[in-house]
Amino acid sequence: MNTNVQLLGEKKTFAIEFRDLPTETGEERLSELSMFVNGRNILGFTRKGVHSTTCWNLDDLVAWLRVYALQMPVDPYPVEADGCCAALKDINSRNFYSEDDVVFDAYYDKLYEWVHRHNWHASSAGAILANVYFEHKESVMEISWNNQDVEEDADFDYLIGWEQVPFDTFNEVLSAFLRRYDETV
Repeated sequence: MNTNVQLLGEKKTFAIEFRDLPTETGEERLSELSMFVNGRNILGFTRKGVHSTTCWNLDDLVAWLRVYALQMPVDPYPVEADGCCAALKDINSRNFYSEDDVVFDAYYDKLYEWVHRHNWHASSAGAILANVYFEHKESVMEISWNNQDVEEDADFDYLIGWEQVPFDTFNEVLSAFLRRYDETV
């Protein structure tokens, strides 16, 4: 196990920083994770007066990144909604109603399926994790977040926002992180 901090990429553009933490023999792997987008760690939060970043067993999150985020295809938000990024579109698309149960269910099924492919939060496995959306748009990866209702006792550094990073840079850094994560077991 390598407990040294590993920085992959450049914080000013896109970077993932992580390190494995020592655990008791037989315990699950515990890792600390930061994701820098244009100079900001979007995973940073304060809890009980202590500033932290995501720290947990990241195996489920890494599996989601490998399946959905790595080489993500262009896949626009599935319904018309106001907002300049996926996080805002997702907020604004949740007021749909129809008397027709088939129409209602089809609408929300479409949203659920898209969010499953573009938002990693369901793979947090209990970690305090920012609610982040990834959307491939042409030559960039849009990374947006909505942390308004994520954790009761954690105040994220960035509540709502979005940034874009070059898609090739995103894939290079993510690929390097996935390789390094597998190597440090």
